[in-house]
Amino acid sequence: MMPGPVPSLSRWEESSAGGPAGAASTFLRAPSVARMYDYFLGGKDNYAIDREMADRALDRAPVVARLAQVNRGFLEHAAARLAESGLRQFVDVGCGLPARRNVGDIVRRVEPSCRIAYIDNDPLVLVHARALLAAERGTGAFGGDVRVPAALLGHPGLRRLIDFGRPVALLLLGVLDFVTDAEDPRGIVRTLLGGLPAGSHMVITHTERTPQLESLAETARGAGLAFTPRDRAEIAEICAPLEPAGPYPAALPLADTADLDGPLPLAGFVGRKPG
Repeated sequence: MMPGPVPSLSRWEESSAGGPAGAASTFLRAPSVARMYDYFLGGKDNYAIDREMADRALDRAPVVARLAQVNRGFLEHAAARLAESGLRQFVDVGCGLPARRNVGDIVRRVEPSCRIAYIDNDPLVLVHARALLAAERGTGAFGGDVRVPAALLGHPGLRRLIDFGRPVALLLLGVLDFVTDAEDPRGIVRTLLGGLPAGSHMVITHTERTPQLESLAETARGAGLAFTPRDRAEIAEICAPLEPAGPYPAALPLADTADLDGPLPLAGFVGRKPG
């Protein structure tokens, strides 16, 4: 059955406190990383509170808009390469709001039978993902939080869609930047990796620490966003449980994906499950 009309974010804002919209209304009182990312990419699914925080971020660290664009470019590059190498199942964790080209659009150009699961912990993201992204057979959108990795991989809907007896590509693009040290990002990667079958791959991007971005992190924490840039050694440590599938972590943008000039404080990583 095809979904009905796509609910707009403005209708969530106008809804009463009852029902699913009411459950999501608390998310409208603070800026959302997903909606800020949408704003940086030129999207329209964001609110004044998101634009205000995004503009403050740009004042502190103008590079963040380029980071969002290049992060998206690396997602498209890595997903396409993994599909070309034979991967047919993709789990996009922290998928964010639908973009012009999503993981399913990219990998199904290589192989139409690919199965794609979109996962996010933002109820507004899930409304749009279920309406726009999960309309095709072999596609689903599920609630989950990377900080609870075992529960994320154990979601019954995800287990019905994705065959965990076959290799999986798990995508963590711009996600671990919002996991604090106390929440143990390396432990999260280990747990996720332990739940994946042999032959699986993970794709990770992570913002590198600079004085500008450290200042931005302080501002973000004041707004309830746990933005945590890390240095290259810390990022490599997070990725250490994986066997690099190339010269990673790599500075982004890669030469063959760059449509913007100059290196950025953003590391990209593609790795496979060892053994």
